[in-house]
Amino acid sequence: MGLLENINSPKDLKSLSVEELYSLAQELRDVIINTVFKNGGHLASNLGVIELTIAIEYVFNLPKDKLIFDVGHQCYAHKLLTGRYKDFSTLRQTNGIAGFPRIEESIYDTATTGHASTALSIACGLVRSNPEGNIISLIGDGSLTGGLSYEALNDMATLRQKQIIILNDNDMSISKTVGYISRYLNGVHSGDAFGEYGLNYLDNIDGHNIEELINALTYAKNSKRSIVLHVRTIKGKGLTEAEIDPEGYHGYSPKHWDKPSFSKIMGAKLAKMANQNKDIFAITAAMEEGTGLEIFEKTHKNRFIDVGICEAHAATMASGLALGGKKPYFAVYSTFMQRAFDSILHDICLSNLDVTFCVDRAGIVSGDGETHQGIYDVSFLRLMPNMVIASPKDSIELENLLDFSLAHKGPMAIRYPKGNIRIEYSIHEPIQLGKWEYLNRNDDSNIVILATGATCVSVASHALEFLKEEGINPTLINARFVKPLDSEILNEIKGKTIVTLEDNVLSGSFGSAVAEYYVENNIYGVKLHMLGINDKILKTASQPDLLKDNGLDSYSVRDFIKTLK
Repeated sequence: MGLLENINSPKDLKSLSVEELYSLAQELRDVIINTVFKNGGHLASNLGVIELTIAIEYVFNLPKDKLIFDVGHQCYAHKLLTGRYKDFSTLRQTNGIAGFPRIEESIYDTATTGHASTALSIACGLVRSNPEGNIISLIGDGSLTGGLSYEALNDMATLRQKQIIILNDNDMSISKTVGYISRYLNGVHSGDAFGEYGLNYLDNIDGHNIEELINALTYAKNSKRSIVLHVRTIKGKGLTEAEIDPEGYHGYSPKHWDKPSFSKIMGAKLAKMANQNKDIFAITAAMEEGTGLEIFEKTHKNRFIDVGICEAHAATMASGLALGGKKPYFAVYSTFMQRAFDSILHDICLSNLDVTFCVDRAGIVSGDGETHQGIYDVSFLRLMPNMVIASPKDSIELENLLDFSLAHKGPMAIRYPKGNIRIEYSIHEPIQLGKWEYLNRNDDSNIVILATGATCVSVASHALEFLKEEGINPTLINARFVKPLDSEILNEIKGKTIVTLEDNVLSGSFGSAVAEYYVENNIYGVKLHMLGINDKILKTASQPDLLKDNGLDSYSVRDFIKTLK
């Protein structure tokens, strides 16, 4: 029997010898590697902090002492050491262990954190709440590329309450850490940094030497002043291929598909467009590989911009490129695009600037839980003046929309789901602003399905196959533009029973836009049903299970259509 099986809380670590702690670290590595290879998840980031996590939970008294994970994708060892070993095989599965800290899951998870640069701000609030224990923030060097961290440090300088900041420096965020801060951290020596914030500082702590970590953390625990511990770690530690390619092994998926992902299609197409148009720039916020921009970076290095974990800056900087006559494309996950709301509205849309957003991971996302769902962007983008919103059904339509965006004047968002392309359609009508296309037209049917986005068009297509077997043949329309709407088609179908289908929250949704259109044009009595996500938070589960739970899978749509007359 191994050591890990007997660890039910951090208290159980305190009776172990240093040699046993190293043995425990290997057990943790084995469990994490085996589980992630099976379930998928964040691998390299978790392997890099195993000894550090052990040492933190050995020295401090959780949950009286509060540990805050910045980003949270490095919390697997923490979960295994806080009573979740027996359930760890359910990691990122339906009703299983979440891939990020989650306050509903454990008293040891201080905050639900899935976005970067938040830990220090949370800590500033916690210390003001007069806790009895220590407040420990575990942040990465990548998190210090985000402005929110510096807003917190500025506030922290005015506080008298003690805080402990552990800076996990692996020279990586998700992609290679970029910018001045990375170079600064690599060049500083003990006592030279963070002094302007009133913080003590210890540098060059070996993040894989448990004895050294325990000594440094004990010093921080006994210190009367706030302190930064600068810990050097290796991302992917203990798995050779992850150490060699930490970016490639940041997130691991056990599934391999024959067809490429929407992200890869977008990146390859944009690079090809940039061959012909020297004004095209590609922007990422520390997500080069995740958004498919590796090809662009290799072929157009001078027009590739990685700003670090700074989505708001990326959007406002894109506005400057547009003001200078360039054509910027900002590739960003839907969930991280939320962080740039004001910059998109104030700096781009109000001035009607030519910035295109390639919105990755739009809609329901498998495995990563509530912090990474792309189910809100339609609602917040719809309210922005001048914004055009489009959702391609397949790779060909994605490429066609990118071609369309090149000539389009003004802000535009092209949104597509995570994962690989499953269906390529035979119908591809030329792209015109606000124009939809019929995928199955049956004027004799009284039912019309308006599906938007690759996931929901696929769901609707499969539902139609089932319905046709039962003699039901509704019209199916690919509503590839959410804004503006296709008024011609909406006027054509106003006398029919209309079903909108989307994997976005219903408040402010595509369905809402259709309802608003009819009201604004004094068209009443329309039979409209909106299928989407009600006012709820999506928990950790697979995409198929989340679709089913929200009545958005093919069988649920089939059954709903059968109830209509």
